[in-house]
Amino acid sequence: MQAEANSRDLTIDFVRGLCLPLMMIDHLRNHWLALFTYRPFGFFCAAAIFVFLSGFAVGKHLSRFLADINPRRVYYKVWKRAALIYALHLTLSAMAVCLARFWPNLVSPFGREIEEAVSSPWMALGHAALFYPSAPLLDFLPMYVFFLLWAPWLLRRFQAGHLKAIFVPSFLLWLVTQTGISIDLPPFTMAFKTAGWQFLFVGALYLGFRQHTQPIERPQDTKALNLSLFGCMVALFLLRHSEVFGLEAFSQAIPAWWMERASLGPLVLLNLYLWVAFLWLVPEPLQRLARQGRIFIAMGRCSLQLFAWQVCLFYVFMSLFPQLYRYSILGQALVVCFAIVCLLFPMSIAMNFFFPLARQDQ
Repeated sequence: MQAEANSRDLTIDFVRGLCLPLMMIDHLRNHWLALFTYRPFGFFCAAAIFVFLSGFAVGKHLSRFLADINPRRVYYKVWKRAALIYALHLTLSAMAVCLARFWPNLVSPFGREIEEAVSSPWMALGHAALFYPSAPLLDFLPMYVFFLLWAPWLLRRFQAGHLKAIFVPSFLLWLVTQTGISIDLPPFTMAFKTAGWQFLFVGALYLGFRQHTQPIERPQDTKALNLSLFGCMVALFLLRHSEVFGLEAFSQAIPAWWMERASLGPLVLLNLYLWVAFLWLVPEPLQRLARQGRIFIAMGRCSLQLFAWQVCLFYVFMSLFPQLYRYSILGQALVVCFAIVCLLFPMSIAMNFFFPLARQDQ
């Protein structure tokens, strides 16, 4: 247990755990707090952070099994995880169908988003099994399953040195999605165009592979590079919140598809990698935060289970408060804070288990 704790990167768990309450606030619709949590640091969202961290963690972890005597072990490890996530996706889909059928209040805040689950429940479950989600928030897990199924094969290609054979088609596939051409890859929804998002996962997977096999060394003198990266990050932050800083003229000059979330536009991708590069060069502040945020570390380690719990809470709160925008500013804040408390409460109970693991790395 101690060896596992010492080999695990607490910053990955910390950031992943920190994203969960931000996602909860964003998904509860029509309230003023989302102005501060939706893409707060730039044009990338919490889902992009999750995909990057998942790809990096998978690449770093599974690379240990590439030299195993049994070449199928790496496939077994990742496909077992993919099967668990797929089962969770089907369970959440069935739960959404049951709620839609027997809890009429659930239909009102979502309307057409959950229409199929109400009118044709068996067809909705069949579509869910084929990676076609029929309820809100159920499109991320199928995309993650799809990425995991390909991860072992991609790692084998990285090990064989076939980088161009992987990155060129991956980049071209991402580039095609930026032109508006639809390439159907699961999940078949508008929330995530997998053909665009796969480029982020492939890049993160390779970085995880390199971190394990041949870590990239940091430059000796990084002051100029740090200032350049920080300046670019600040500029993108100001553009993202242009209405606050009076920069609407600059932000309106940027093509909308550059900032498109569904297809992972180029500005979204660039913004995320700027943060990754800066935190790689200057890791100390994030590491200090991670050492103090044990509850977020615990949440990051249980991110899959907490995401499922978050989906359940989302349906419940949206059903109880379908018109949250009609509440006062204080009323909206109280509802959202209560939802966050409900999300964090299971982890506060489990902290007795996770606290020793978090403390060993301090």
